Amino acid sequence: MYTMDRFARGDLSFDVRDSGASDAPVVVLLHGHPQTNRAWDEVIPRLTSTGYRCLAPNQRGVSPRARPIRRRDYRTAELVEDVGALVDASGADRIHLVGHDFGGLVAWSFAAKHPERVWTLSSLSSPHPAALQDAMVTSRQGLASWYAYVYQLSAPVEL
Repeated sequence: MYTMDRFARGDLSFDVRDSGASDAPVVVLLHGHPQTNRAWDEVIPRLTSTGYRCLAPNQRGVSPRARPIRRRDYRTAELVEDVGALVDASGADRIHLVGHDFGGLVAWSFAAKHPERVWTLSSLSSPHPAALQDAMVTSRQGLASWYAYVYQLSAPVEL
């Protein structure tokens, strides 16, 4: 394994923060929306001081060279494959996966599709996708999530 500052998937290039020993167990940290990988500034030093290697990418739509124009390029399946490309580029076989907010939904989806690549999953502020889907139609969650619908209408913004 080696230290990296970006990784690629197809024509897209993603910025990534890589901290800790290159041979340490890997923790992938997925930010929420509209955050960047800076959301993990307080977490990364704590994890690396206890012997982990942290990879915190700027996800699709946030990383300057990974902003496709088409809406369909932001489907969960695409975001999951982005995480797979990061794990492959890191040289890790299995990872500890942490996601916050929308990053948590991506983390849940990655773990469901690639359980053999995940040691542990920690989802912060993100329920299991099936529970969220159920809550969207059986509770006030659909109204509380109004902002997610607005994000689908607006143009990408510079962060």
